[in-house]
Amino acid sequence: MTDAPAGAVGRRPDDVRPVEGTGRTAVAVVGSANLDLIAGVRTAPTPGETVLATRYEEEVGGKGVNQAVAAARTAPTALVASVGADPEGARIRAHARSRGVDVSEVRDAAERTGRALITLFEQDNVIVVAPLANAALTAEAVEAALTRLGPAVVLTQFEIPEEAVRAAALWCRRSGARLLINPSPVRPVPEEVLALADPLLVNLGEATALAGADPDPGRLAALLARRARSVVVTTGPGGAWVATGGNARHIPVPERVEAVDTSGAGDAFAGHLAAALATGADLDTAVAAGVAVATRLVATPREQR
Repeated sequence: MTDAPAGAVGRRPDDVRPVEGTGRTAVAVVGSANLDLIAGVRTAPTPGETVLATRYEEEVGGKGVNQAVAAARTAPTALVASVGADPEGARIRAHARSRGVDVSEVRDAAERTGRALITLFEQDNVIVVAPLANAALTAEAVEAALTRLGPAVVLTQFEIPEEAVRAAALWCRRSGARLLINPSPVRPVPEEVLALADPLLVNLGEATALAGADPDPGRLAALLARRARSVVVTTGPGGAWVATGGNARHIPVPERVEAVDTSGAGDAFAGHLAAALATGADLDTAVAAGVAVATRLVATPREQR
């Protein structure tokens, strides 16, 4: 499997030209921006139990920010988001800007910047998100931002209001831009929006929630592809399944690795997938690139990323 689509990974954002958009932006990520409060523990507490953290950090995060940073590594990328007019909001802007993300469409809100409470276990993590300023991202703001940016690809997730997601989807339908939907945290997706997803990007748990219990990820991908233009189901060390119409294909991991920290892998996959599609890769090649990036990431300690 190729490590990246030809002409995408390895090039600086300034060297990459959008495929179809009306502006300079190749990818616009419409999503959340949070301060992550991260605690590492050896074992999960039982109900009513208190355990001591083995590590604690505060880092810039949110699915929108994380995916925009990943996409910006290989394509011109802008973030459409809402943060508080507070030090945390300024920190998020500076973090994203320093990593090549256009933050001109990150707006200030009256509410505080969002927070995510993240508990890291040895092989997994649990996350609770307090949306706060993210809840102030309106449909009108999204539509206006996307019109100014003119991206070829729009990537959105579900840590923002449903009206903001719908506005991004309808803007893509009108403009001809490609829409990637990552319904995380999972909630019901309006059929009008789901029908525009190209692809719908879900992990196995999200696919099950949307399509019903089925142990086979290929069948889940094929079922969802009846409702979306295309579907990608990620399965961690099992790679990913891609479906268009009724046809599902397996994209394996390029190598087996020992996972040391799985946090951020899904967002890295999504961002690289969006960038690869925006710079001309076909869907299978773009998925292969995302799988390769996520595989390397989980084998890398957080402090070395």
